[in-house]
Amino acid sequence: MPCVPIKDQKQYEKALEVLSRVGGTFQGVGQDEWFLLVTHAQYQALVEAKVVAASNGAKEQRRGKNSKSKA
Repeated sequence: MPCVPIKDQKQYEKALEVLSRVGGTFQGVGQDEWFLLVTHAQYQALVEAKVVAASNGAKEQRRGKNSKSKA
């Protein structure tokens, strides 16, 4: 699931408009820094609406028990 950082209230409002149009579920996380956890289709809709910039193929951070690289 892509994680979308939210910078300000205006971007958050625009993101909610796009996400309500696309449908599906998403989750808001954070108190000091805001993030939205969305599906790949929702992320593409946010990129097309220019709410967020495209990640240019950058990989997501690895999570889980095998996330640390071994020496």
